[in-house]
Amino acid sequence: MNSYQVIAHHCRKRERRAQLEFYMMFYKSVYNSCFRILGNQQEAEEIMQESFLKVLNKTELLQEDAVSMEKILKRIAINRSIDCYRKRRIRFVELEDQHASAPDDETEEALQNEIRLEAIEQMMPLLPEGYRMILSLHLIEGMDYAEIAGQLNVAVSTIRSQFTRARQKLIYLIKKHYSHENILSQPNQK
Repeated sequence: MNSYQVIAHHCRKRERRAQLEFYMMFYKSVYNSCFRILGNQQEAEEIMQESFLKVLNKTELLQEDAVSMEKILKRIAINRSIDCYRKRRIRFVELEDQHASAPDDETEEALQNEIRLEAIEQMMPLLPEGYRMILSLHLIEGMDYAEIAGQLNVAVSTIRSQFTRARQKLIYLIKKHYSHENILSQPNQK
């Protein structure tokens, strides 16, 4: 048994120490997923806590490997974050813009490879909530347009259009705050 499997075994027995270790293994990535969607520290922390409680109270949700467990925790947290977001009564408006088209896979991949992650992370909080959510769900959480549309109860075309606008707004913000030479076409220097 690896360390995660030992922790999961003890979590099934509802041992507090194991539950704390379980929490410590995953809390950062779950919190980050919530925060990227909500943009609010308190709401993100609350939803993160609820997600852990759900899994730890329903031990049948505990998985045998850490990768699967993290995916389940993040999915629960993302769904709860979206529900919280909906409660704010932000509505996506169906926009008919002939100039906004869905990005093709090559363009999207080139864009992701060109812009350094630090610039994106610094500019994401400056985006409107709807744009931030769609970018986070698609680019960071890996959800496709249909999944996002299903979660938000809107048309796929709306998600594509909003994603295109969000991406354009993000690029504008990055170019506005950073010089072109500093952020484009340079490898990540971490």
